[in-house]
Amino acid sequence: MSRDSDGNNEIAPSKRGETANHASLKSLAMGWARTHGMTITAPEVSFPHRKFRVDVAACCPVRKAPSRNPKTSLNSVLKVAAVFECKQARSDLIRDVKRRDLISARLKALEERKARMEALLHLHLPHLANGESLFPEFDSYRLREHRHAGYQRLVKQITVSKNGIICGTKFDQFCSYRMANLHYLVVDEGLLEAHEVPTGWGLLVREGEELKLVRKPAWQDIDVEEQLIFLQRIASIKAKKAISLAI
Repeated sequence: MSRDSDGNNEIAPSKRGETANHASLKSLAMGWARTHGMTITAPEVSFPHRKFRVDVAACCPVRKAPSRNPKTSLNSVLKVAAVFECKQARSDLIRDVKRRDLISARLKALEERKARMEALLHLHLPHLANGESLFPEFDSYRLREHRHAGYQRLVKQITVSKNGIICGTKFDQFCSYRMANLHYLVVDEGLLEAHEVPTGWGLLVREGEELKLVRKPAWQDIDVEEQLIFLQRIASIKAKKAISLAI
């Protein structure tokens, strides 16, 4: 871990294969957040309750110190909570921005194709029927035992599409979970056009050693419970870092 000219921690490439370029994008995102009033920042922040991890999380508390006359009910902890996802390769980005409706439409077409293929295989491979039903049209078949290359490939495509709906729509899902007020994509110049940015997300583009806001994100409210979780997750990262430095 090194320090920049302002004395802030710069992020070195991690042991899990992160490139120096990706690490520098995270460092720039943290600097940009601090410049815009989000004084509490941390890299690689996970949200286990949603099974998500973001490249950078940043926030600004409502108060710097507890009030002498605290409110009877807590309705706000943070002025703003923001997440930053840094992308250095267009292929990674396009994989993440797949829209759920497009994947769902593809899955529907694949399932229809699978049904047609199974009908033909049932006709030509009757010995694979399990025979648990009195009516052949309701009987199940052990088609996976038959090494039909086209059928196996189709099943794999369906599996990938279903995984895409569950795990591959990261940007859509994160917004829908309402864990942050603002969401930013951080990319190198020329990697992404403004109209390609996922709905609700802002776009920060690296120009030299600075980030330029190309598209503003949409604000979304989050409840106080999510605010507390957001703050706790950043605090957890900072505590682990402090312990590692002390050892």
